[in-house]
Amino acid sequence: MIPIRALALCLLFCAPAQAQELAPEVIDQFSPLPLHQVAAQVAERYAGRLLAADTRPPRPEERDLGAELVYQFRLVTPQRDLLDIRIDARTGRFLSVSGRGQLAARRAAQE
Repeated sequence: MIPIRALALCLLFCAPAQAQELAPEVIDQFSPLPLHQVAAQVAERYAGRLLAADTRPPRPEERDLGAELVYQFRLVTPQRDLLDIRIDARTGRFLSVSGRGQLAARRAAQE
């Protein structure tokens, strides 16, 4: 247990100065959409109750589409089916929806 702590402290305090200097630039370049805004998009598209929302790293196929961070939502539909919805945190694009009852829960597009 002690060697793990020592390694963690070493990695924390021995980080190269260049990485510490680049961090603000990287943070400035990446600006995800607010979570509540993306949750509203999910509510507009699917009927149901939101159970959970989380941030996740992109899967390889999502990274190929340009996603750098993914919002993952778990939604229970009125038919009690569970949907797993993954959205690009930067653009708000729906990356995948999995689970039963997707079509039944899908709301009609409002014009």
